[in-house]
Amino acid sequence: MPVTLSRIAKEGKHGHDMMPIIQGVGRAATEIAALLRGAVFRGALGEAGAENVQGEAQQMLDVLSDDIFLEEMRSTGFICAVGSEEQEELLVIEEYQDADYLVLVDPLDGSSNLDVDGPVGTIFSVVKRKTEKSERPHVSDTLQAGTEVIAAGYVLYGPATMLVYSVGDGVHGFTFNPASARFELSHENIKIPAKGGYYSVNESNADEWLDDMGANLSRLKADTGLGMRYVGAMVADMHRTLLKGGIFLYPADGKNKNGKLRLLYEAIPMGFIMEQAGGKSMSKGMPVANVQPEALHQRVPVYLGAPAYVDGLLGK
Repeated sequence: MPVTLSRIAKEGKHGHDMMPIIQGVGRAATEIAALLRGAVFRGALGEAGAENVQGEAQQMLDVLSDDIFLEEMRSTGFICAVGSEEQEELLVIEEYQDADYLVLVDPLDGSSNLDVDGPVGTIFSVVKRKTEKSERPHVSDTLQAGTEVIAAGYVLYGPATMLVYSVGDGVHGFTFNPASARFELSHENIKIPAKGGYYSVNESNADEWLDDMGANLSRLKADTGLGMRYVGAMVADMHRTLLKGGIFLYPADGKNKNGKLRLLYEAIPMGFIMEQAGGKSMSKGMPVANVQPEALHQRVPVYLGAPAYVDGLLGK
């Protein structure tokens, strides 16, 4: 009998509470996957005509995916607010504003791949509110270090739709089965290989990287013989790193002196997954989980992968 997402209720001390939330992520994922498959026929490709809070042109699919995710989080009844990469401010779910949990999400990671039919994904994490339940959820509820994350994961929209998550009890992957119309366990207890794999980075920016990271990467390549693979969607590159081994990096550079990836929406959830899979995640000279968020859309440099490769890159 196939194992479904209902198994989450039996995983660790947080599984019972996280199951309906991650099932909600699964529902959002199936809707977004269907949207992506039909986007070219619905005229849903291209820019939406607005910019997000980071000053980036929003794609129509960014906006639609964001709406889908918010509605599915509302439908769980367990989420009081959603912080989204696509929204400037915290979105409070008014009818459930006394609920215990908040979700932080990048609803459509890698949307620059959309016009070429490349892989994209969704990244999410769950934290417990700090404000009293009698109060309205506040942005301060989201500014929690990775050590406070209860669950995190991502969805990869590729040849198949795959949901990878952790509730602090290992990393597990469920693939959507069209025949049964549900997610079924396909990758149990994922562990990043200690050796082998690839390095994943936009190496065209190497001359602009800060902290001698270009020289560090050259040394790592010479020492390890790692080959390069890079898709340009963090979910796809991270997924390959997790299954095949190696390292994913996005250093700070002359244009993005504080880094490019978002701490709350990308670095923390992916760092949580990587650590749960036996890997290592670093930023600003410390584990990603120890970086204290100061703003909803804060950016940081990120280094995720097998411990030996992360240490080798950073000179540990």
